[in-house]
Amino acid sequence: MRPTLATVLLLLASAAAAQAPRAYSYEFRLDPGGKRGDDVVQGTVRVAGTRARVDTDERKSDGDRSYFLLADGGRTLYVVHPGRRTYEQHDADEFAHVVGTAMRAVGPVLKISVRDVRLDTARLGAGERVAGRATQRVQLRQRWTTSMRVLGFVKEDMGGSSVAEYWADPSLPLMRNPLFDIVSTALLALAAADADFVGDADAARAQLFRGSPLRADVRMTMSGEKGDDVTRLRYEVTKFTPGGVNDADLLLPKGYRRSAEKPFRMQ
Repeated sequence: MRPTLATVLLLLASAAAAQAPRAYSYEFRLDPGGKRGDDVVQGTVRVAGTRARVDTDERKSDGDRSYFLLADGGRTLYVVHPGRRTYEQHDADEFAHVVGTAMRAVGPVLKISVRDVRLDTARLGAGERVAGRATQRVQLRQRWTTSMRVLGFVKEDMGGSSVAEYWADPSLPLMRNPLFDIVSTALLALAAADADFVGDADAARAQLFRGSPLRADVRMTMSGEKGDDVTRLRYEVTKFTPGGVNDADLLLPKGYRRSAEKPFRMQ
């Protein structure tokens, strides 16, 4: 008797679920394309069920160390400030797009238009192992033209392009990393001011892989009068460890008050 398509899909889903532990942690390294070595951020994401905590090696001058908490499977984000005993609460998707939102909010002062957008995706087959996990490699390519007007200054026909490659394990959709989300969107700052541009890219990426990638390599090019300006973002999970997570560490600390502060600052 031949199995039905529904039976095959159910078996595959069960196998993937069996490989995905309820609790795990992963260490990561994020190079946002800066020119100095101290621009590189390293940190750890601890996950238990639908909650997570993200700590980085960044420290304020007063020694305080802010961190992220995620709830509802990554839909709700908290930025926790132990030194002030406060926290901010955000919608995680809105937080990821905060740079583009801020650029649209300046309204009459800065006007950005994006046109001639082209988006393509590709599945490149098996990639090398990352942090001990087997991966599939995928690619997202974007091209666009931007015009900008700010306080009487006009700059037209700025060509932009981005080639983003991701390595992900289909059996383990990693909990999202808010730092990677916001930095990778901010990399395309001018184009990210267009909500449709960002939404289409998010939808295309979601079709390529689920969750956060194990590795990402994003190369963005903007044309200019003095030639092309190239920025490269690199992100990688350097270690994956099943289990060993204390659920209490992923909860908001008792006695902290919610802050009305909107601008995001980790340091």
